[in-house]
Amino acid sequence: MSDNQRDFYRIQDRLLMAWRFVEAEAVTESESALSTVNRELEEELLELHDESPETARVFTLLNRKIELLMSYGQGESDKPTNLGGFCDKALVDVSLSGSGMGYFSATNAEEGSYVEVILSLESIDVEITVRMIIIETRISADAENPGFWLRGRFLEDQDKQVDAVVAHVNQRQFEQLQRRAKANGTPIEDTDED
Repeated sequence: MSDNQRDFYRIQDRLLMAWRFVEAEAVTESESALSTVNRELEEELLELHDESPETARVFTLLNRKIELLMSYGQGESDKPTNLGGFCDKALVDVSLSGSGMGYFSATNAEEGSYVEVILSLESIDVEITVRMIIIETRISADAENPGFWLRGRFLEDQDKQVDAVVAHVNQRQFEQLQRRAKANGTPIEDTDED
């Protein structure tokens, strides 16, 4: 599949998210170790979410707090990519699939740059951090909403995070089918068995 080909199963959604530029690979040994620990922690949090969503939420918030404090310690970067802290979380229009996402941003990211995105997947009540490479960037055609439409492909070795994205996409598609069926007078039953 080419980098510019889109997944058939995708949704248009509005999600609470934030993003930042990152290096393709960790620059120092400590950054590499931190990245590994963060990935392992997030995978454990996604597993814990199934058993105890409230506990997973608390640990997720603590992890975000630590990441924010660390980004303040990095200071302002003079690099053109402005590596460092996440932008403020906001509700953003997105196009989401199991292989990547597109989203609107006031800040541009060049094709080939790497970003890290925090997504609040409310349909399954989890928050994830996923890394991707920007494969397309376009200037907004809407004069009243200047900015950029960025599209990226998820990087490999993020199976649990991508599984969470796919679960969210599936849930949103199911909700869409329920609304259509209800509008037609034939409700769809939820087939999940507890």
